[in-house]
Amino acid sequence: MNYRELIRQLTPQTGAGEAQAIVRWVMEERFGLTQTDLLLGKDTTLSADDRTEFEKIASRLLSGEPVQYILGFADFCGHHFYVTPDVLIPRPETEDLVNEAIAITRQKNCDNPLKDYPSSIQYPGTPSPIHILDLCTGSGCIAISLALALPEAHIVGVDISEPALAVARDNATRLGALNVEFFQQDILQSIQSFNSSSRASSLDASSTRRLATLHTGRTFQLLTANPPYVRTSESSEMSSTVLDHEPHLALFVPDDDPLLFYRAIARIARRTLLPHGHFLLEINTALHEETRQLFTAAGFHNLQIINDRYDRPRILLGEA
Repeated sequence: MNYRELIRQLTPQTGAGEAQAIVRWVMEERFGLTQTDLLLGKDTTLSADDRTEFEKIASRLLSGEPVQYILGFADFCGHHFYVTPDVLIPRPETEDLVNEAIAITRQKNCDNPLKDYPSSIQYPGTPSPIHILDLCTGSGCIAISLALALPEAHIVGVDISEPALAVARDNATRLGALNVEFFQQDILQSIQSFNSSSRASSLDASSTRRLATLHTGRTFQLLTANPPYVRTSESSEMSSTVLDHEPHLALFVPDDDPLLFYRAIARIARRTLLPHGHFLLEINTALHEETRQLFTAAGFHNLQIINDRYDRPRILLGEA
């Protein structure tokens, strides 16, 4: 099989355009062949080992495995994020949430010097640090992208899955995001203390102090989250590539309680956001009004639904 034959066989699964993009991406990333090289027929010069590797990749693609898991990374906000089946593959529309978060944070940092920030969480050399909490962090794509774009900020990422947190910590190290920390917590449970047992020995005094502050008062200027929000009944509309390979823990909620994560987020936001702090949440487009009403009832202000790049109501913005 050559790359043209792989495109032909993959097309019924993905469509012609996506099949072509996937195979060209594989050829460039794994074998160093550009589109020009392929047009010149240089794929025929692959070594025996590379040909064997190509056949293995072709088999995995044709079985429906996402190309990001095969290559081991996904592009997000201009960075390569390491991904495994323990984490969702970052979606392009989630970049829109990150861009909104960056814009809001920069504006607030200029307009509001945060004179009421708790002195116990000041950092050396940063008189008015920005603190961001990212819930259901997964691969860390939101938290790390914010950390890299906002070096003056400190970001805390939280997830229930320790394997996902291992991926997030690896991504932070690989990408040089020194201003982000990750902790394990089930946000559906009572927020009392983060379970950081896997890193307890490495936490310094300032990290311990920040965690203590998180649970004793309002700490954060911004909260972000991309929680599970796909109703079980909606799974019939999803591709087998997603259903058979991406973690259901990070995707699905029961049909009879589809907003359970947002209720938990509302409680956490009420406890941890500073006055006039903001939250940005990725939401189910079919439930955007119900989600807005939940946060209205919880006492939040200036609620807005923001459409994503595909013109779908994807992001909920609100203020404490």
